[in-house]
Amino acid sequence: MLRALLGSAGIRTAGMGLSFLVGVQLARALGVEGYGIYGLAMSIISIAMTFAAFGLPQLVTRESARAYTNNDWAGLYALLRWCSRTVCLLALPAATVGIIAAYWQKDSSGITLLYAVVAGLLIVILTPLANIYGSALRGLQHIVKGQLPEAIFRPLFYSLFLYVGVVSYPSAVGPQGAMALQVLAVALSALVAYFLLQRVLPKVSPLDVTHAQSAQWFQGAWPMALTEAMRVVQGNLPILVLGVLASTYLVGIYRVGSSVYLLLTFPLTLINIVFSPIFAQLHSAQEQHKLQQLLGLASLAMVLGVFLLTLPFIFFGEDILGFLFGDEFREANSILLVLGGGAIVGSFFGPGATLLNMTGHERLVTRSLGFSLLVFFVIAPPLVAMTDAEGAAIASSIVFIAWNAVMFFRARRVLSLDSSVIGGLKFGWRS
Repeated sequence: MLRALLGSAGIRTAGMGLSFLVGVQLARALGVEGYGIYGLAMSIISIAMTFAAFGLPQLVTRESARAYTNNDWAGLYALLRWCSRTVCLLALPAATVGIIAAYWQKDSSGITLLYAVVAGLLIVILTPLANIYGSALRGLQHIVKGQLPEAIFRPLFYSLFLYVGVVSYPSAVGPQGAMALQVLAVALSALVAYFLLQRVLPKVSPLDVTHAQSAQWFQGAWPMALTEAMRVVQGNLPILVLGVLASTYLVGIYRVGSSVYLLLTFPLTLINIVFSPIFAQLHSAQEQHKLQQLLGLASLAMVLGVFLLTLPFIFFGEDILGFLFGDEFREANSILLVLGGGAIVGSFFGPGATLLNMTGHERLVTRSLGFSLLVFFVIAPPLVAMTDAEGAAIASSIVFIAWNAVMFFRARRVLSLDSSVIGGLKFGWRS
């Protein structure tokens, strides 16, 4: 378990570094306006892709783990084939909606947005398939190997293709050209995931899928699809709101600020990866006192980690962003500081959502996530109208803080545990 956790943390760290490199390459190659068009197209594709995936990667992780325990390899093959067909069927209407959305937005964003979405349509099919193969590997106890295609190979291939494209054909790498290169990177990573999975699966003939099995799998995937769709929509809402109410120029500025923000909040991701199975184990063993101590440690690490990474941008943020992305992106620092400040304040409430997920209260998390989307829809448009991209950042920060506060209060009411920094000081470290 420890080896898998450390391996996962290492892969996430390397993958985030590669993804950040891709962001720098795209920003420098496309400029603010082009990067904004690319970012808006990618948000449309990401949402379409999530509906095509329909929670199936999460379902495959669970069912492949069950097949591994029961040696039900024929049943696993049947599930994988059913999932692949389902993704292909769902991808067509999802991609159609994506094209309609891009066409509707073309009057304010230009025809280039439509071209970029069309160039990236295969991502709607290829990414869910790659994630299904990777999820099957993780369910079969190949946890580290199952993360390699998505976290490492995909951004690595994309970075290499961008480098070759910019050096060889600099004028051709517009938003649609960059999207086409991403399709190629996703396709290669999907092939890697497929061959890695084939190497660990025994060769058996798959079973025929009955109507009852299909209905059962759909019912199992639906809650996970809903949660994942809300998570992806929440992450892309600021981009979409800016694209509709502001301009692709501001989308480009915001996307740079939000990409660096992901680096600042990496301690939150890492802590959730490392601590989540320990939360589940301690809760199962009813070791409430140890769990409270661990929550205090996690909440302190979250706040300190985000604060220390944000600190350089308070003093030298514009210079750092100008050096990395180009001088035209210096103004993204104000967005980054708003988002970073929200992350610091929100982190004071600790890992309440992870705690609830790991103790069997995931429905509370899903309902709260839906409520946070509603709050963003209400507050974002007037804030964007008043302050442009900073308004989207303010709305995102308010929602993040409110959601973490709700998770803290829910965890305290349901589990009688205080996930905040204050709770750690009061109940954890001093006892």
